Amino acid sequence: MAFDQLRYTAFCACLFSLGGLLPCRAAAQGSPADAPEPRAEVRQRSIEDLNVKGAAASYPPFTDSVLGADTEFRRDLLDYGLVIRLVVDGAYIQNTLAAPVSAVAQTYIGQRPYREYDINPALTWDLRQFGLRRAQFVLWSGFEKASWNPAAPAALGVGELHLYKEFGEDRVEMKIGYIENDAQFMGLQIGGKVASGAQGVYAVLPYEVGLSYGPVEAPAIDLKYRFDSGLYLKGSAQRATEPGSEEAALKRDAVALRFLPHGDKLVLVGETGFNRPSADGRMSEWVRAGYIANNTPYTSLRTGLQRSGNYCAYLLADRQLWQPEKSNASRGIYAGVTAMAVPGVLDVYRSYYEARIYYEAPFRKRPDDFASVVSSYSDFSRDYLHSLAVAGKSYSRATDSVTGSYTVHVARGTYMGIGLSYVNGPSVTPKTPSALTFTAQTSIFF
Repeated sequence: MAFDQLRYTAFCACLFSLGGLLPCRAAAQGSPADAPEPRAEVRQRSIEDLNVKGAAASYPPFTDSVLGADTEFRRDLLDYGLVIRLVVDGAYIQNTLAAPVSAVAQTYIGQRPYREYDINPALTWDLRQFGLRRAQFVLWSGFEKASWNPAAPAALGVGELHLYKEFGEDRVEMKIGYIENDAQFMGLQIGGKVASGAQGVYAVLPYEVGLSYGPVEAPAIDLKYRFDSGLYLKGSAQRATEPGSEEAALKRDAVALRFLPHGDKLVLVGETGFNRPSADGRMSEWVRAGYIANNTPYTSLRTGLQRSGNYCAYLLADRQLWQPEKSNASRGIYAGVTAMAVPGVLDVYRSYYEARIYYEAPFRKRPDDFASVVSSYSDFSRDYLHSLAVAGKSYSRATDSVTGSYTVHVARGTYMGIGLSYVNGPSVTPKTPSALTFTAQTSIFF
């Protein structure tokens, strides 16, 4: 642990020292050609232009951060098109219907008191000194630690290392580098906001078929084309993540920068959707459907032999149902559904369905609060359950849940969410009683 902390400290020091590699401001007596842009012109470029672009969920603006947007530190960095931010997340989860089990008997999150935290420093650079318009270089690092390794093994590495560029009057977006593709596709975060913190039992199907996620990133190139109507097309070619556990993948590629850590092959993602944000008198709509294909060999749950052809098909739709005030068009009640399917012969979780209703800004004087109720159902591979029955093990045939949560905007850049989830079949094997898990989580944006 001490070595991990030392590595993390060294990594952060390298990240923050990048500013020292940038060109110094020209002296006042220098020639006009060598002089930097006047501060007034630089200020016209909003710091919000340096927020992460191209993701399926938005981060809070820099005005909604602990440090704020207009500090001397950030003004100085903005002169070079740079911004540095830090995101800290924490969570506590515990089942309230039964006493904690022993450590060796734990099979799901919350069966014992569960604690997790993530620390993520990030640098965004708009590359203006290279004459590039509407471009970003993004470097995220990440450190995560949890009290139960199967859920979130300790990890320290690069979270994102990519170049983002817009072309054709911003109709085309490109990302290339090491990317967390689960943040680019599907839009799993309810309400499309990272800070909302509202989710049901998390859909694991895209990860089963090799879609990259933090801290298991992968090299990829993502492309998106937007039409004026709100229709868009999006695709990715990504190196597949390693089949099996996250813990095994991290042992093989601890920093998440190896190009081919285990001979993993290619994941192709295609998504089409219609996304129209809310406006005065217009309700928000977002419908998206996609397909993830992976040609990496997986172990068949039926025969035990290696075979390729893993995939995930998905459909998600969200619509605003009520808009109580035109001056804050995004405020109101929304409803949404999710459906996902993968081949049960290759994956333990074979389908996922979700229905949700959520209220953005339920109280007029608290525009950043968020409330939701989410119901989910997922069933398990029949081939996998058959192997458990042959081995004489008990198992659940499916899992379903109902989750209610409320996220409070406590202070600038600080969010706290409280939730209760009633879950039938919280683990595949052994079969365990239903659980009522309490969740408290925080997100702090510096």
